[in-house]
Amino acid sequence: MELKNALSAVLPAVAGVIALSTTAAAAPEPGNVRAQAQFECRFEYTIQDFGFGFNALLKVTNNGPDPVSGWWVEFDLSPDALIQTTYGGRFTSYTGHIQVNSPDWLPTLAPGRYANVGFNGRKPVGTSVTATNVTLNDVPCTA
Repeated sequence: MELKNALSAVLPAVAGVIALSTTAAAAPEPGNVRAQAQFECRFEYTIQDFGFGFNALLKVTNNGPDPVSGWWVEFDLSPDALIQTTYGGRFTSYTGHIQVNSPDWLPTLAPGRYANVGFNGRKPVGTSVTATNVTLNDVPCTA
């Protein structure tokens, strides 16, 4: 009898928790969903090769209808290339997979606007330096 009384006291509380957790996970009503920003990007990559070094510019353009705030660009740099100086953003890496965060003076890329991400570095003589897998806020960019 004691177990029955204990269960009858606990079960309504457990049922309330289950109902609360399923209610909290319910889908939002139509019209209350905020649309995510939509954007597309394009990039242009130019390089000057000096044999043992290079000067490169990656121009990334927001081609979508919405602004991109707090933007970042990522790309893969050729193996054996090492970035030594940078401009146009805050670089977090200098070889391999590169990430560049928006500078304070350009926190948002409005539709049609672009960011110039520039860098200079060194490389082995006879090799080329490419930037591949370019993304803007994880959205792949087209050349």
